[in-house]
Amino acid sequence: MQIKIAAGMLVLSVLMGNAYAADISGCPKPSDIKATAYKSSDPQIPAPFNEGFNYTASTGGKNWKGEALGTDDTFLEDKYGLKPESVSEKDGKTTCSYSGTKNGTSTPYLKLIAQ
Repeated sequence: MQIKIAAGMLVLSVLMGNAYAADISGCPKPSDIKATAYKSSDPQIPAPFNEGFNYTASTGGKNWKGEALGTDDTFLEDKYGLKPESVSEKDGKTTCSYSGTKNGTSTPYLKLIAQ
């Protein structure tokens, strides 16, 4: 009986892993992401942490947006190795999270939300 349960859990894990991989493939490729300089007007965020970048991309019929503050780098350059890490659904919105290679002072991280 325990062998059947273990085998069933293994099959379920494999199926879930395949679905997860398919979801990430719907995230914009880093080469499709565009960055523009951004400064937050939120008085709760002190300088220089209120400066960073807005990110946009169009992929799979969706428009994606995100922002990162407190950085001088867009993290879109090849040296950061930015890649989709995970995807989540909440309240009907899809969010793709990206990570990359540490550059000595920070670890690249970016979230894009489908609009």
